Parts: sequence; structure tokens; C-alpha cells
Amino acid sequence: MRVPTIGSGSRQNDTASSGFGSGSAASSAAGHAKQQPGKLVPEDEIGLTQNDLDRFEALLTEVQTAYGKEDYATLRKITTPEAMSYLAEELGQNATDGLRNSVTDVKLVQSDISEAWAEGDRDYATAALRYSSIDAMLDRNTGRVVNGDEGVPSQTTEIWTFVRESGQEWKLAAIQDAA
Repeated sequence: MRVPTIGSGSRQNDTASSGFGSGSAASSAAGHAKQQPGKLVPEDEIGLTQNDLDRFEALLTEVQTAYGKEDYATLRKITTPEAMSYLAEELGQNATDGLRNSVTDVKLVQSDISEAWAEGDRDYATAALRYSSIDAMLDRNTGRVVNGDEGVPSQTTEIWTFVRESGQEWKLAAIQDAA
């Protein structure tokens, strides 16, 4: 998925990172900063658990797959209204241009949590996600590849910010290019 910077609530801090997903250990942050006991990320004000990290990985796949299928209903369930607005705008522009962005075979390669914090009754977490996917822009009428490759995975790194309200599930709040 080729997305512009979306959303707010993305406060970034490069002082700490923690790997998760695809078998990487959450202890990879130990060399970056003094790790606090019981916390997976040194800059973690909210106490992320492995379940949270697993959910971030699942959201990566769910968002990318729904985007590639133009599944607005699923995207609405797993993103904030602001993030959904940007994704819907991009999907709509693709349709107007006669294009469809096909995204499949999403696999997390590496993730680094940079920070997790609370603002009022909301928790936020920001992660750099490096993932591989089959990502191709197709002509909506002919199915011809206009950009990308339908057979060869490419790697992408983006900064994703997740949010949850007290007692609720995590949702995607923002995506930024890592470059």
C-alpha cells in the first residue's frame, strides 16, 4: 500500500526499540536504553505486553489486506476515523484514476517500538514496521500491472501509530513513511 502520512497522535522518539513478530524477541531493546523491569520497551509509559505486540502485527496484515481488497467495512473497524478518511480518500483517487492497489502476502520482517504513552484515557504506541508484501498497482479494467510486481515481494518500512481507548482494542491511528 502506498500511503501518505496520515493521522495525528504520533509522537516519535528514537531512543528505544523493541522487536516483535516473526519470531524476533522483545528483548532486542536491551542494548538501546536501560530497560525497566516488566516492560518490553524502555520508553513505555503504559506497559505493553506480548499480546499488544501480537495485535500490532495482526493489524499490519489486516489493514494491508483490507486495503488491497478495497474492504471499507473492515478498514472502518480497525482504524480511527481520521486514518480511515485518508485511506478512503486514497482508494477513491485510485478508482477515479482507473487503478486498484493489490496488496497480498503481507509478512512482518522486523518491528521496532519507539515509544508507548498515555494521553487521558487513550494509550498510544508507535512502531517502525518493516514488512514484505506483493504490492502492485493494477489497471482497474484490464488487470494489467501499471506499477510494482504481482510476483515478487517488495519490502516497505513505515512508522505506524496505534491507539486504544480504555478497555478497547488497538486501532491504526497513523502511518508515516520511514524515509
